[in-house]
Amino acid sequence: MSQLQPKSEGAYLLSLEQLEQLVRMLDEATNILILPHTAPDGDALGSTLGLMQILRHRYPNKQIHVISPDPVERYLSWLPLVDELCQWQTQQDEALELIGQADLVLHLDHNRTSRLRYAELIAALEANTSPKILIDHHLYPDEEVALSLSFPRASSTCELVCALMHAIGFASHICRDAATLLLSGIITDTGRLMYNCFETETFDTVSRLLALGADYPFVIDQLSYHGTLSQLRLQGYVLHQKLVVMPELRAAYFTLDKSEMAAFDISKGDTEGLVNLPLSVEGIDSVCFLREDRDQIKLSFRSIGDFPVNELAMRGFGGGGHLNAAGAEHHGPLDEAKNIYLCELKKLTTEYNQRKVDQHAL
Repeated sequence: MSQLQPKSEGAYLLSLEQLEQLVRMLDEATNILILPHTAPDGDALGSTLGLMQILRHRYPNKQIHVISPDPVERYLSWLPLVDELCQWQTQQDEALELIGQADLVLHLDHNRTSRLRYAELIAALEANTSPKILIDHHLYPDEEVALSLSFPRASSTCELVCALMHAIGFASHICRDAATLLLSGIITDTGRLMYNCFETETFDTVSRLLALGADYPFVIDQLSYHGTLSQLRLQGYVLHQKLVVMPELRAAYFTLDKSEMAAFDISKGDTEGLVNLPLSVEGIDSVCFLREDRDQIKLSFRSIGDFPVNELAMRGFGGGGHLNAAGAEHHGPLDEAKNIYLCELKKLTTEYNQRKVDQHAL
């Protein structure tokens, strides 16, 4: 096992002690359980399923499983090994049994157990006193775990998993399916390498995964050419009737309520990528998409340049993310969430413009 040594300004720098502890914990475990966050996206699924497959190759006699809090959305149903997920909402008895048997729990792509949302699931995990490992790239990680591998400057959790596997000598166990899963997570979490990928390590990782057999054409084909007519019509509706542009703030936003979602017969996953569309317009530097779900308002933020939408998500809603891509939740009416967003946007824009003036003066 060799120590990973990226450039000092890189996305991650792991100590030899951390790597040795990771291997020791994996070696000593018999039943390993891996969990993504609720409503898992490409990075959450790619990292958990990819790591599951790698560890199964490395430890063929161990039991290694992934529990997903929510079902997989249609737009990601093509991912390899998705059918091997244990889905909490439809397989609770099996999930509780796996939690009870687990002697090592890995939390991937979420910074704290509360991101799993469901009280009974969280309670079962908290009742399990086995060691916990956190592998994540979000801010403010839960430090009450046996081993925290949190690197917010990394593009994705999939990138971290790949780096870890190379660092601890497990690269030979990254099969074609695992490589494709890890690549899928990087591609989806960076908007196809358009944001959150400003470190050379990200592109080195992509090259490594391609060399290991990751099926890049398949991933791009599935993400680009397998939508539905309802999705296409929804895009037109949003851009023509829902988009609100605020030139003075160089920003735009749009909302979708439950009735509109039902009218177009779409699921939450069918809105993936909508928030990016207005950024193609000159003069729009940031976008917010507010979607009314069954029990909350989901907010997605995107930006270009150095406008920090993660600050916007955190200030107004206690959310977070990265400079150009962030998310948050609001438990209240849609109009209330919109008004909070607009208030915080105006304040942040004023501060951001002042920072620019100050920097220029220096």
